[in-house]
Amino acid sequence: METSIAKTQSRFALLVVYAIVFVSYFDYQSSLPIIAPYAKSLGASVALIGVIVGAYSAFNLVGNLGAGYWIDRAGRKLPLLVGLLVGGGALLLYPLARDPYALLALRALHGLGAALLAPASLAYIGDAAASGARGRAMALYGSAIGLTAMLAPPFAGLVRDRFGFGVVFVILAAMMFLVAAPTYFFVGESYQREPTASARVRDLLRNRRLVLSYVAAFCLLFSLGTLIVFLPLIGQEIGVSSARVGLWFASFAVAAVIVQLALGRLSDRVGRAPVMMLGLTAVALALIVLPMTRDWEMTIGVMAGYGVGFGLLFPAMTALLADETAPQSRGKASGIYTAAYSLGAAVGTGSAGALEWLRQTAQIHPFQVAALVVLMGLAWIALNARRR
Repeated sequence: METSIAKTQSRFALLVVYAIVFVSYFDYQSSLPIIAPYAKSLGASVALIGVIVGAYSAFNLVGNLGAGYWIDRAGRKLPLLVGLLVGGGALLLYPLARDPYALLALRALHGLGAALLAPASLAYIGDAAASGARGRAMALYGSAIGLTAMLAPPFAGLVRDRFGFGVVFVILAAMMFLVAAPTYFFVGESYQREPTASARVRDLLRNRRLVLSYVAAFCLLFSLGTLIVFLPLIGQEIGVSSARVGLWFASFAVAAVIVQLALGRLSDRVGRAPVMMLGLTAVALALIVLPMTRDWEMTIGVMAGYGVGFGLLFPAMTALLADETAPQSRGKASGIYTAAYSLGAAVGTGSAGALEWLRQTAQIHPFQVAALVVLMGLAWIALNARRR
């Protein structure tokens, strides 16, 4: 019987899938402050540290695309279980690494395992959510991600300082294995294969409504990648402590969670594209204003404004993904979406050198470049929102 959120799955099963989302992103966020120091402790050079840190994202990006095909063939449940077990197994082996190359191999395996979780969970929630409640369902998804941004980095730093790297990885592995148990026993398969043919990737890339989600995801994560690199550096320039820089990011995460919980249904009521454009506008405005702020308190407010944009955009663009796909092609579409999401983050962080060069030679601030990318995405979405 259909409820306001679940069509085919119980509320408890949906809660378990949201727990998977939380655990998978908590794992990723926890690694951010500790993986580079851990690689250094194993004797990695600076160049090799960069490769080790980036290996997770690189294999995750490639895995996202391949995962979509499997999710549309095997269903959602099995990829979720495999992703949890592979990711948990890799984490459990992290403390046993005796040289940086072993850690590099584990990072690659970890990234491949994690590559199954985002597209499979997106496809599952898209299957299970009623068409008029997808915005709300995806807002809960985004809220779970926002909570990890607030909780995971301080957790990892605190545990590492008191007990060492190994304990962090073992706890994260235990979280993966613990959520795998209710996934196996209580999460039903949301996908029933139908005789109709699955859409080809080419068709999914030609659907202009779907591409709205891909473009929005890339632009949003490009901007976030730029913030991750340059906001701490700006904090150093104006004499702000690392703890207070952390509060800048926390203000973004808190605002994003509050907006998603309060306004998650907005795109269900007024449409996906208008809310996406409103979210991108708020993100671009925050990026334009950020270079003008020279004190901690004002930056807190501007980052909260960025979080408002994120909170409006995320549920709308992920709900649009479910709207525009049939169940038999939702896995591939979710894989393309998460690949665009990962690519945006990789390009945003990876272009730091070029952006710094622009700042030094042309006085073009990195956040202004990020705002331009977001505004280009906004213009493209405005032009193509009604076209197929």
